[in-house]
Amino acid sequence: MGRNTAGDAASALRLLNSEDLRENPEHGPRERRSTSSTPGTPLNVGMVDYLARTVSEIVDHATAVTPEPAPLPRQIGDLYTWFLDQTAEADDVQRRRRDTLIETHALEHAIRLGETEEVCKHPCPRCGCWGLEWDHGGNRALCLNRRCRTPDGNASTWSPARLAGQKVRRTEIWRRNAT
Repeated sequence: MGRNTAGDAASALRLLNSEDLRENPEHGPRERRSTSSTPGTPLNVGMVDYLARTVSEIVDHATAVTPEPAPLPRQIGDLYTWFLDQTAEADDVQRRRRDTLIETHALEHAIRLGETEEVCKHPCPRCGCWGLEWDHGGNRALCLNRRCRTPDGNASTWSPARLAGQKVRRTEIWRRNAT
């Protein structure tokens, strides 16, 4: 893990913070209805909440590793570089948690930007096949292998955090075996 994934997450976070995505979306045809006495929110509150949650997760982990971290960067796109710098001296468990958090955010940001094909780059944690697809309705990765089922017969589904954790563990094993 490291700078490449953090760079991808930072550029996606910068895009998610753009004015176009923070405006309240207007989808579909308009219906006739009585006018509201209060105007709607000018911002996409869901996106603002998502950005706040993302920043708070990063800051919480950085303060757990470094009790007195440096001040936050002015630009949100520099947040992951700041995060890597603040956790550079972390132990192995904290470093794994940091890498998983960055990988999870990179995957979540890509999905929010509509790049759901990023899920296809991960193997299924249960059967190991490369047949994952993003399920918009369930908001989870879905294994397309018909033999990969849960005990109750449903298709296996996975959260972005689970896929990110698996990727971090797989990368550690590859690094350990390479030396």
